[in-house]
Amino acid sequence: MSSRLPETLNFLKQAERNVSLKGQWPLAELNRLHDLINDTSGELAADLFFGSSVGFYCLQGTVKATVEVICQRCAEPMQQELLGHFKLGLIKSEAQVESLPADMEPYLVEGEEQSLIDVLEDELILALPMVTTHQSECSSFLEKMNEQRRKDELKDNPFAVLKDLKTD
Repeated sequence: MSSRLPETLNFLKQAERNVSLKGQWPLAELNRLHDLINDTSGELAADLFFGSSVGFYCLQGTVKATVEVICQRCAEPMQQELLGHFKLGLIKSEAQVESLPADMEPYLVEGEEQSLIDVLEDELILALPMVTTHQSECSSFLEKMNEQRRKDELKDNPFAVLKDLKTD
């Protein structure tokens, strides 16, 4: 069973030690995510690795959560799976951004400790779809509209009458 993630860490020290972390954090404690989801129950789960790549310290991993959002078609709550994959190049100055490999996003390390939870919350926010909708027709209104559209297509098609003349 995974444990609760630490809120802050010294990213550079963790990278020097090649530390791997797995854990969870309550969604209710992610303040910026509150306005974007309908319900804050549940937890995020993260699998992280601090290490080095191509001469840069880095933080890479995945973060996932199941959140409740509002469908933009029917205005009903729905479950949405969020999954974020990231690889952050830990840099000490903005001058290092240009020399980062293309597969790394820059993360400017300032101070002794950095907020791990802020990084994970950012990744969840980026994983949210622009528009959340059910994958199928989610209301009786939409079902009726689609059925009517199918009937209209058959009725308006001048060749629809030929379908009845076809013999096998």
